[in-house]
Amino acid sequence: MKNLGIYVHIPFCVKKCNYCDFISFSNKENLVDKYIETLKQEIKNYKINKEEYLVSTIYFGGGTPSYIESKYIIDILKTMKQKFKISENAEITIEVNPGTVNEEKLKDYYNSGINRISFGLQSTNNDLLKLIGRIHNYRTFLERI
Repeated sequence: MKNLGIYVHIPFCVKKCNYCDFISFSNKENLVDKYIETLKQEIKNYKINKEEYLVSTIYFGGGTPSYIESKYIIDILKTMKQKFKISENAEITIEVNPGTVNEEKLKDYYNSGINRISFGLQSTNNDLLKLIGRIHNYRTFLERI
């Protein structure tokens, strides 16, 4: 059986950072529902032999995946679990940032099968964080971890 890694792009952010080259959008909350429904449909339409591939990693990146409501992440994972054969010990990661994650979301992520967090820390220097357009400072980061 071949291992398969899946990247799920969530292109929504509170604010696009000055250094970001990824496809991401701020102030487009009205598109979240449509994007998630389209993404789930794409997953359902994907042609794969479940006996040939085993998903060993899933990575939710962006944008800021923790910016959207956790119900969307849960729904995407549920759709993926129906479509793909996912390893019992698969590494399932989500990117989160201070100001967009809280205890409730973290519990939802854990309960849905997410077992790894990538917590965005670009710098401990508050002036640099402001310069690059981050929505938090170092103290906010420390309070969230």
